[in-house]
Amino acid sequence: MDLRQVRYYVAACEEGSLSAAAQRLHCTASGVSQQMSALEKRLGTTLLERTRRGVVPTPAGKRFYESCLDILRAVSDARIDLEDFDAAVTGSISAGFAPGLAKCILPQALARFTREFPKVDISIGSGTADDLIDGTSSGALDFYVGQLAESRLGLTDTPMGRYPVALISGARRGFHRMKPLRLDEVGPLKLTLPSATNSLRPKILDSIRHGDIDVDRTISIASLAAGLEFLSQTDWSTILPYWIGLHELGNELLTVNPIVEPQLHLELDFVHPSRLPLNKPSKTLYSYFLQELERSLNEWQRITAAT
Repeated sequence: MDLRQVRYYVAACEEGSLSAAAQRLHCTASGVSQQMSALEKRLGTTLLERTRRGVVPTPAGKRFYESCLDILRAVSDARIDLEDFDAAVTGSISAGFAPGLAKCILPQALARFTREFPKVDISIGSGTADDLIDGTSSGALDFYVGQLAESRLGLTDTPMGRYPVALISGARRGFHRMKPLRLDEVGPLKLTLPSATNSLRPKILDSIRHGDIDVDRTISIASLAAGLEFLSQTDWSTILPYWIGLHELGNELLTVNPIVEPQLHLELDFVHPSRLPLNKPSKTLYSYFLQELERSLNEWQRITAAT
């Protein structure tokens, strides 16, 4: 059994399709199929059940998949040990952050990291949460920080905590800056909603259905930049994580208000491929990001406590 067969098998299990596994591995579907057949022949057992929709691991295949993850992690650990043997931290990072985090929290952490580790190459991914999760699943990204709607085979997700949100409105709406609000008493609101993949959206819709948010009209805007620009030109409002509100406090075209009721929160997850341990540079950047996130939360709590 060679390492290529192990990688092919893990990709087939996680993608649920030989053709999708081939696309992820940059090879042909027939090549993956041949390797899987050879692997099953060598082990003397059926690992994958072929269906019209793709492939599904058999009970033996599921157990073998976990062993394969251990193998790939061990190989990655050996590579990382060699990279870290040098006294200076070297290597590369490819990471994805949810747009709001990339705009409001990441820059400070990234500035510190690039000052302290000039020999590390960095690539920060952009796009929707689905795009960034797909990139993490394929291994194109070392890790992703943001919202994860549901767990996915091949990914390890670690909850980071629950974070407050804020009402952000166009200044024309007339709210007093940083005045705590009950959203069932200040309506009706014209409210923009986050995209369908945003974990905050169902919570907002549920609050609207229960009368906890008085709404006149809603529209969906997936782009954070477009949504904020729209608010700045209108009297519409939106509900976004506190770090975006904190970032926009100095914007005269927008008004930020803490929300008293309903008590909405946003969950964040740290996600990385189960088969690929984080190298030292990735761990360090994530650590710096967590420190900056905590600093911003303390600042938000300090400001809201004073209002």
